[in-house]
Amino acid sequence: MNVTAAYKQTLLDLALQTGGTAESAMELALINSRCLSDELEAGNEITLPDLPQNRQMVKYYSVNGILPATGLKPEFSGIVYGGINYMGIEIDFIVS
Repeated sequence: MNVTAAYKQTLLDLALQTGGTAESAMELALINSRCLSDELEAGNEITLPDLPQNRQMVKYYSVNGILPATGLKPEFSGIVYGGINYMGIEIDFIVS
C-alpha cells in the first residue's frame, strides 16, 4: 500500500499519519530507501509497511482529516531564530 505525500510533509509526518507513532518514520525510510531527513515533494508516492503500530492514532488523524505537515514553508525561510536553543559558542557568547 502507498500514500501520497502532501505539501511540506516529511517522513515523520507520514509516519504519524499512517503508522500512528514517530517510530514508524525509520521503517518508512528503510522501506523507501530514503533518509529520515530527505525532503519530500508533494505527490511523492511512499510505500507503507503492512500494519500501523498505533491504530487508534491513525484513526484519529483520519476521522479528523488531519494531514500533519511540519516542513518549513518558504515564507519562513528568512527568519533568524534566537534564544537559548539557537545560541552558538563564540558567536552569541564568549567562553573564557
